[in-house]
This record gives sequence, C-alpha cells and structure tokens, in this order.
Amino acid sequence: MKSHSAANGPLPQGIIEVCLCHHARKTARAVTRMFDEALAPSGLNANQFNILIAISATQDASAGRVARKLAMDRTTLSRNLKPLRRADLIITGGGSGRRPDALLLTETGEATLEKAIIHWQQAQTRMSKALGTGHAGQLLTLMANAAEVAK
Repeated sequence: MKSHSAANGPLPQGIIEVCLCHHARKTARAVTRMFDEALAPSGLNANQFNILIAISATQDASAGRVARKLAMDRTTLSRNLKPLRRADLIITGGGSGRRPDALLLTETGEATLEKAIIHWQQAQTRMSKALGTGHAGQLLTLMANAAEVAK
C-alpha cells in the first residue's frame, strides 16, 4: 500500500477528522437509527415517515414535487413508494408506466402517520433537549444551508 506524506496531500486521519461528507453521513446514520427505533411502534422507519410527511405536507403532491422536497431522485422515490403502496398507506396514479405522478395518503396511511407523529415528537424533543437550548434550530439552519450549497 502506498504511504501518505505531506507531498502526497492530506493524511487519511486528517481527512476523516475534517471531511464534511464523512461527518454528515455518520451523523445521518446515527440520527436515522435513533428515529427508526422511536418510530418502530408505528410500523414505519424514518425514511418511510419522511416520505409520508412530505406527501402530506405537499400541496397537490406529485412524485416530482415530493422528490424535490426530499432531495431524492424520482427513481429512488419510486422504489421507496412500493412498500408504502403494498401496505395500503398511499395510492398513486396519473403517471406514465411505472412512474406515478399523483401521491395521496390512504385512510390507513393517515392513521399510521398520526400514530407515527407522536413517536416522532418524542424523539425530536429528546434530540433537541440533548443538543441544548437553541442548538437544534442552529443545526437545522446549517443543514439547510449545506443542502443549498450542495445543489
């Protein structure tokens, strides 16, 4: 294996300590695990919760609008919608072929989301308190700024 020196660029240990991508992904995995555990009693995981919330929060929810809200490509969204359709949490329609356009929560989806929101609130409060006064809001601002820069 090739050894690293200052002439070859930064050392791996230095990179891992300051790499924004590494820390964003590490944090995302840890936070997702926490929310997955909190949401488990509702039958949803964090990804499914976020998709259902995005559908619920989006006026005239189309696959394109929801994908943009989630910063997700339509192919990935389409793949993630399949288990939600099978569980009768959403209905889709209006798209050509396998690409749905209109996305709506079913009655089961609305009830599941309502139950999940209670668990989400508990996890959100726990995380916000653990971060300390004002830090959750600062973190949201920084993450939104980072997402905008990364577009």
